Amino acid sequence: MSQQPSTTNQGHAGLPAIQYRAPIGAQDIRDTFVIKELDLFLITNLDGNVPPGNVNGLGLYYRDTRYLSTYELVLEGITPIYLLSSGRERFTLLQELTNPDLITMAGVHVPRQVIRIQRQRVIGPQLWEEITFANFHVIPLELQISLSFGADFADMFDIRGLVSHVRGTLCPPRWLSDGTLSFEYQGIDGVTRTTRVSFDPAPTSQQGEKAEYLLTLPARAQGPTIKICVAISPGPSTEDPDQSVSALVKDRSDEYAKWLGRQVGITSDNPAWDATVSRARFDLRLLSSVLGKDNYPAAGVPWYVALFGRDALITALQLSWFPSMTADVLRVLANRQGKTVDDWKDEQPGKILHELRRGEFARANVIPFSPYYGTVDATMLFVILLERYYSVTGDVALLQELSGPLAACLGWMEKYGDVDGDGFIEYKTKSPAGLRNQGWKDSWDAIVNADGSLVEPPVALVEVQGYAYAARRAAATIYRALNRPEDAAKYDYQADWLRDHFDSAFWMDDLGCYCLALDKNKHQARVISSNAGQTLWTGIAQAAHAEQVVQTMMAPNMFSGWGIRTLSSAEMRYNPMGYHLGTVWPHDNSLIALGFKRYGHDRPVLAILSGLFDVARQLPDGRLPELFCGYPRQDNEDPVRYPVACSPQAWAAGAFDFLVQITLGLRPDAPNGVLRVIRPRLPEWLKGLQVSRIPVGKGSVDLACRREGDHTYTEIVNVRGDVRVSFEETWD
Repeated sequence: MSQQPSTTNQGHAGLPAIQYRAPIGAQDIRDTFVIKELDLFLITNLDGNVPPGNVNGLGLYYRDTRYLSTYELVLEGITPIYLLSSGRERFTLLQELTNPDLITMAGVHVPRQVIRIQRQRVIGPQLWEEITFANFHVIPLELQISLSFGADFADMFDIRGLVSHVRGTLCPPRWLSDGTLSFEYQGIDGVTRTTRVSFDPAPTSQQGEKAEYLLTLPARAQGPTIKICVAISPGPSTEDPDQSVSALVKDRSDEYAKWLGRQVGITSDNPAWDATVSRARFDLRLLSSVLGKDNYPAAGVPWYVALFGRDALITALQLSWFPSMTADVLRVLANRQGKTVDDWKDEQPGKILHELRRGEFARANVIPFSPYYGTVDATMLFVILLERYYSVTGDVALLQELSGPLAACLGWMEKYGDVDGDGFIEYKTKSPAGLRNQGWKDSWDAIVNADGSLVEPPVALVEVQGYAYAARRAAATIYRALNRPEDAAKYDYQADWLRDHFDSAFWMDDLGCYCLALDKNKHQARVISSNAGQTLWTGIAQAAHAEQVVQTMMAPNMFSGWGIRTLSSAEMRYNPMGYHLGTVWPHDNSLIALGFKRYGHDRPVLAILSGLFDVARQLPDGRLPELFCGYPRQDNEDPVRYPVACSPQAWAAGAFDFLVQITLGLRPDAPNGVLRVIRPRLPEWLKGLQVSRIPVGKGSVDLACRREGDHTYTEIVNVRGDVRVSFEETWD
């Protein structure tokens, strides 16, 4: 993800210089709630509030802009006590709260926990809330309820503490004649942004940005329900719900259930595992977003609710047995492929974008993210994913449709990807506001030498060479499917050349591993990192070296017990809390696990799966976050949460689906009508696992696996269409 260093550039297009700084905002978002639908999401603290002046980025967001920076309910001037929530972090949130011990404005003593407060929200395309009150005290009560609002219309890059820039005009809030509270901001991008808050019933009184109610609550919860309804509209929308919040929740729940029912079925004899998989699936639905008519998985909530090329491609690779998602991701990125040379955006013809932002700073060209193309690997991942889609579906039509973008990707690799003409793919940032590092570890200090110094560009990352190898193999397969044998032979030849030259440049014989990268002088960055583990899934490694890499990745300095660290604990720059310098990333581990499987190492795959499952089980929300700290696993200790990790996050949510495919060795070969099943294995905490509707072309397969001792037996339960199942021992 994008993490800028402390540097200053000279501005762009005549705008004042902008200041990139080390992040100082959003200190901790671990104990928060998130609900989202498409581009609109709300992040609150546990009691459902967005307190004024909060430093953790809480608020209501739409397209990289915070449309509410305050949203707070208080009872007689005191925050209610949080009790329970349900439906959290999807599209709705139902919270139970109660009162603390208090004295009302009228001087009446109200003992604690006699008032029931229920807050139910549903989001998209607006935010609606119903707040209901019930009094279980033996006497009726008259209580003052206050709802406070505020809108700073801050850009996400400002909230994250990355960019400081002159802003537009924030207008004073206004109460309109119909009782609506209106906020307005005139941005430097020429866009007027508004937030409108409407109420039913109307407030008893209005004070500045505050709506106040004086409620009379009958004793012992007798009489009609006391309810306050709030509707919040970001932007120009003025839509009102045509049904109650509870009806909206039911309809959306039905949509989620239908979406889940269309996916590959995964069930087992372990309820905790089934719940974890279900949670991840719902998170993937939550992260769905739209650009025009194009669907894609947003990278993560809250910081990355945007289109990221690399993240979307890897998520779709993990979920390749959902081919409609794969096709959507390929199309949305092909439609925004680089067309010209633009150093401000690090754009080049054929390059797949890194990140597309739609906030004020991006629209005003203060930052180059509209879109920004500073990624060295997304272009090759596009080619890999296109071939993976073909292997699952056998659909030549999409290959023909995207043959132009495919050719442009391959052209970028040859003309622009190899910066110095040595046959390897490198990156060197040209934008003064761009990312120093352009692999998946793109924080400014992620790519280091053994002495702790930063690797100087142009940088050839080790895993990127594997991506280039796999992309050329994929291109050869695609061109054979398109009946273009000469092009297929060309890319097979290029892949062979790269494989033959890779080991001599990147292998460290004394350390038994591949180096992290080559610097501008082709010197090795001699550190042990997870990047080396990622070379294996592409198939570029020699078998003997692959075995050594597996051993290195699973050694205690790399494998924490929860997962494989991004950087060895023996390295000078190791930091278990460093974003890319010792933390554990689930998606990284899932790709490494695929490589282990490919080279015949099944037990480490099960260790990775088991470690990540334990993480999800032991975290409060039951899901894998973007990353977690790399401290070694200790008895009776939970994994240490990273304070500002996105949760949910797309390629973390996709990890368990991917790991099921990996552990069972499922490789659809739709062009030949075969589902290959390679050395299926189950971990010790699963005795039975059923996977249904595995797609192979126009057909599908249901499998049932059971573990007896160290052996896993697989039964073909059902086959639909012209498909056969082949049980095999080797990957290639």
